[in-house]
Amino acid sequence: MTQVSIIGNVNADIIARPVSALPAPGTEQAIDSIEFRAGGAGAIAALCLAALGIRPALFGCVGNDPLGRVLLDELARAGVPVDGVAVGGDTGICIATEAAGRDRSFLIAPGSVREFSLTQVPKLAISSRHVLVCGYFLIPALRRGGAARLFQQVRSRGGQTLLDTGWDPDGWPSAAKEEVCELLPWVSVFAPNESEAMALTGEGKAWHAARALQELSGGWCIVKRGAHGSLAVGPDGAELEVAAPEVKVIDTTGAGDAFNAGIVRAQLEDLPWDQTVKFATLLASTVVSRSSRDRYPQWLGLAG
Repeated sequence: MTQVSIIGNVNADIIARPVSALPAPGTEQAIDSIEFRAGGAGAIAALCLAALGIRPALFGCVGNDPLGRVLLDELARAGVPVDGVAVGGDTGICIATEAAGRDRSFLIAPGSVREFSLTQVPKLAISSRHVLVCGYFLIPALRRGGAARLFQQVRSRGGQTLLDTGWDPDGWPSAAKEEVCELLPWVSVFAPNESEAMALTGEGKAWHAARALQELSGGWCIVKRGAHGSLAVGPDGAELEVAAPEVKVIDTTGAGDAFNAGIVRAQLEDLPWDQTVKFATLLASTVVSRSSRDRYPQWLGLAG
């Protein structure tokens, strides 16, 4: 059985800061920095794991263009195998705007992720010990039963499934909520952020949302809460809460994807769930305190 397979979006991330509001039409605004790096939920989780000594199998799609080739080169240099990343269409781009005192926001052109097909995922990947699916709402192949069929096969082979849907760009219509809820019984670990969990359930508090989602899955629901850390609800009434360490925040884009990588990395060591959630929180906090040039830590203690 292979260790880790990741199915998700691979795109270019453009991070602009500080941007508290867009400039008025016809005007310009000077800001401190605009950075480029390999991004997308799948790529970021893969880069985190590669830095921590795990070579995950990554499945996604980049464009048949110069930007796509840049992304493949950057992933390969970091130690991420790119054999499973298809090439077609135009590379997707995500523009993230960040500023102190407000949550980040994104403009996304999905691009080549729409070319991705689950036929690109080999049986070897489905037999992985851990299969992470992310960028769900941006990848049509995963929608309306695609991810469910995949997860059913993984679970039947004894693997663990982790799902991070991300935010629904369509605003969480009832059909999308039902779609995710029907998928959850096949999910070992569901890892939404606080806003996503509450939008999905209609609950006004993170704990209530986590409990409702865990009841649907039967596995673990781990809710990411940014600077407030994380909370988790598991089988047999298990409940955990982990505070985030105090760090100097530089760049929060990709924090949730790093958290997902932390869950997988800790579970590869068979750590108990309290230590798993603690490690994932520590990893995400470390990543947001680092710049694009040295973003992913090569070692973090896995015990204690």
